[in-house]
Amino acid sequence: MSVIRSYVAAVASVAGLCAVGVIRWRGAIPSERYQSVVIPSTATFAADSLEDVLAESEELTVTNDPFRLANAPASVRYNPAFDNVAGSVAAAAPPLRPNMTLKAIVGGPPWQAIVDGIPGQPQGTLVRAGAAYDKLVARAVTRDSVVIQGPDTTWVLSFRKHQ
Repeated sequence: MSVIRSYVAAVASVAGLCAVGVIRWRGAIPSERYQSVVIPSTATFAADSLEDVLAESEELTVTNDPFRLANAPASVRYNPAFDNVAGSVAAAAPPLRPNMTLKAIVGGPPWQAIVDGIPGQPQGTLVRAGAAYDKLVARAVTRDSVVIQGPDTTWVLSFRKHQ
């Protein structure tokens, strides 16, 4: 019987503690009071028309010309014929674009190609993917084409189709 009394005592104490907890919960007062935040309305701006905004932007750009420090037109008209004449060294001719021709594809994966016309290389140069020839790099060699990349141009060399 002592076991039953102990269970009854435990249940009674839990019930009593729950009752005390509910009473304290309902009577609790928050420690801090929060006030609602009032956001002031934004300032209203006068409605500008698009033409006024564009005219103001144009005036600002013209008065602060970023390309001329003097904010005035040049005194001498530009003539490309006299470009680099003031300097002592004449402008060098731009490098010519090579005329490369795909002659053959050799092997199987990995493919290799025979290409004519690579600058600084003999005719029939064997090209592999990743090979560099001065400023030209062979990016890819497939079973029917070669991709060669220069500083500003990429060539895709392939066989001519005869009709």
